[in-house]
Amino acid sequence: MAISTTHESSQDEAHEVQYKSGSLALSKRFFRQFVRGFGRGLALYAGVKVVAAIMKNPFRKGLPGLGKDIICKDGVKFATFLGLYPSLYHLSVDLLQKVRTTKDGWNHGLAGGIAGLSIIVENDIRRKAGALFAIARALGSGLTTLVKRGHLTRIPYCETISFCLSCAFLVYCTALEPNLLSKGYYYSILKWSRDYTDANLTLLFRKPAESFISCQAAGLHQESCTNHAFKDFCLSFPAFAKLYLPIHATPMLLFRRKLLFQKPLAELLTLARNLAMSSAFLATMVMLAKYGLCVLRNILGRPPPIPPLVPVVAGFMCGLGILFERSSRRKELALFLIPHTLYAFYLLGKQSRLNPLLVLPHGFVIMFSISMMGIMHAYEREPSSLTQLTRGILNFFVGKHQ
Repeated sequence: MAISTTHESSQDEAHEVQYKSGSLALSKRFFRQFVRGFGRGLALYAGVKVVAAIMKNPFRKGLPGLGKDIICKDGVKFATFLGLYPSLYHLSVDLLQKVRTTKDGWNHGLAGGIAGLSIIVENDIRRKAGALFAIARALGSGLTTLVKRGHLTRIPYCETISFCLSCAFLVYCTALEPNLLSKGYYYSILKWSRDYTDANLTLLFRKPAESFISCQAAGLHQESCTNHAFKDFCLSFPAFAKLYLPIHATPMLLFRRKLLFQKPLAELLTLARNLAMSSAFLATMVMLAKYGLCVLRNILGRPPPIPPLVPVVAGFMCGLGILFERSSRRKELALFLIPHTLYAFYLLGKQSRLNPLLVLPHGFVIMFSISMMGIMHAYEREPSSLTQLTRGILNFFVGKHQ
């Protein structure tokens, strides 16, 4: 009896030591991943602030003051989220594997949802943006997976069609319902247009008038609409090249550093080609949207407000500019517009009888968490269903669970 009791006691002690050593290893891994993610978050926040400041003030009056803009509460929130998400994700996978005693896609999906709750530390604007970004990516990966597995038939040019439909709705919102767009996105569109302002859009498109108002009378341009469209493209191209340079250069520096050192000329030529095609895409898109509005308004010759069909048709036409982009980029561009489209529908719903159904405490946190379940399952089990950009972001900030 004494021998049996001693044996059981030694087994209990062994289990306790094993449990403590396992818990210590998980704690160390959690802390290490949090610190790494937090540091990367601070670096990314600082980099975005520096690039934004340089683009606004390219050393005309010296370097802009950035200290207070980087070491701030907002930057700490951003870095904390990027530290918590990967550390919580990997910890959750490890714990789920122990509890469920199996390794499958459910562990990754559930862990992605648990980690997704960490976005609650973020500010309200980034919570909304993150939720809408994740919803679009989850839908995209889910549909791609269903097509790959033969449950759905792929529609030819589905990315282009989706992009054009989103453009049609967003141009309609810009022209007639700017209250359905976030202020930042709306004023970015006005900036990209170069000569549209809220005042002249109100005059030309929204405010009722007794007679037709030409572009010349509104002060948009003095030459014909066709000549202005050509001039507009030429002037927009270098501006969009400046916009796209950090967008294309950042992934190369973050995710393809080895190739850049091994084959610098090839990588730089690829960067130049992609930069030219993206600039042509956005310059064409803006030009076609504005030219389409001009042509259709002149054909109708009606006083404002313009019929909703005018911006819808012009927006669909301008979406065809995506054909300048390589096919691998079209899906990402379509997914970029879907969050803005979803947000516009959300605001539209809040103005309707559906408003009570949309008032959900921490609704965007919940939506982000649910969406990350699908994204992390796809990342671990069906990585090809995600776009290259999404995979690159997850590789850098989260990494595969080992």
